[in-house]
Amino acid sequence: MKKIYVCLLSFASLNFVSEVFAEETSQAQVDLPSSASNFTSAQREEIEKIATEYLAKHPDIITNALQAAMIKQQQEEIAKIEKAVAENKDKIFKDAADPIGGNPKGTQSLVVFLDPYCGYCKKMHGELDTLLKTNKDVKVVFKDLPIMGQGSFMAVKAMLAAKEQGKYDQLQAAIFSSDKHLTKKQILKIASSLGIDVKKLEEDMKSKALQARIDQGLELAKALGIDKTPTLIIGETKVLPGYVTAEELDKKLKDIAKSPSAAQQEVSKKAS
Repeated sequence: MKKIYVCLLSFASLNFVSEVFAEETSQAQVDLPSSASNFTSAQREEIEKIATEYLAKHPDIITNALQAAMIKQQQEEIAKIEKAVAENKDKIFKDAADPIGGNPKGTQSLVVFLDPYCGYCKKMHGELDTLLKTNKDVKVVFKDLPIMGQGSFMAVKAMLAAKEQGKYDQLQAAIFSSDKHLTKKQILKIASSLGIDVKKLEEDMKSKALQARIDQGLELAKALGIDKTPTLIIGETKVLPGYVTAEELDKKLKDIAKSPSAAQQEVSKKAS
């Protein structure tokens, strides 16, 4: 990490001081070389001097530049995902096999990509619980995304197999509320305590159909450019990467509900 930071620091410094050097030396009518590789020794020394003096006076400049670059990169990534979401709406919002939480007929839509062994996903699941207790108009579509190893795959298989017995919500809640990575034996014990037929659960966990279901979800995430959890899609348009509190989610959902979608606006125009 330190090496990366130093490289970025050097790169940013070279770009910046090149501009400063050009500005300051232009007043003395000095012809600048067309590239950094053509700087003379004297010019390089002058650049180093200017860089050192400037960074000493403005130590936050590199940190601020890096932060701005990271924000810009994240915004660009979100824009790409949102474009992909618009191109894959049926797979995201109309898959009848997806587990549904909250109000199935809710007008406020929320799609969540979660990994059961992701720490922030566990926290996010708790926030979703809080949200659904206070906002009864939210429909949550769960997209199980096991990207943290075999343990995640096993847990997701168990949850999806439990769905066949109408117990997805209960087993999901138990797994996400655990502060540790549960073993298969522990998950089966929890399943039994929830009234789940463990023998059938294990059989379903081994089924090709269930594996195909998981593969389909992974392929969708790849098509969307989603490789981190948690990731949320709010109101069928807005992508929200990372952990979000219930309060923030509620506000964003209600803000989107107040703003008609492009499709709704088009219908309104035709009607008028």
